[in-house]
Amino acid sequence: MRAVNYIATVFVLLFCTQTVSAQYNTGYNSSTESYNKSWDTNIAIHADPRLDVILEHHEYVRKNAKHTNKGYRVQIYYGTDRAEAINRKVDFIRHHPEIKVYMSYVQPKYRVKVGNFASRADAAELYREMIYRYGACMIVPDVVVLKGVDND
Repeated sequence: MRAVNYIATVFVLLFCTQTVSAQYNTGYNSSTESYNKSWDTNIAIHADPRLDVILEHHEYVRKNAKHTNKGYRVQIYYGTDRAEAINRKVDFIRHHPEIKVYMSYVQPKYRVKVGNFASRADAAELYREMIYRYGACMIVPDVVVLKGVDND
């Protein structure tokens, strides 16, 4: 009976050592306390190729998206004369083609607003320039269009 217990114990110990030695080596070296990522090269990702197209589209939209937010514009005309509103708009575009111009009509008044500024201080510089050119101007709060954060 002792011989059977002895043989069984030997087999259990052999089986345990085989299991321990079959473990995957991750590249961790305890003597140098460093970690080598040798397992990174063994990973294979099998994904639908359409996923790349979706991810590229998402990245493009994120970078080029126009977001609306509360901000400020400089109002350069407010009145009932349509011809004068159009003249101010055209004159402003001639001097500042890089700044967006917004013309709106709420009966009976026309409004011409310019710029998309996140803060009142940003709009102040353009305001000072417009006050000399057009006279009565003001900085007005509005919903403005801001470019995506990744686009500088």
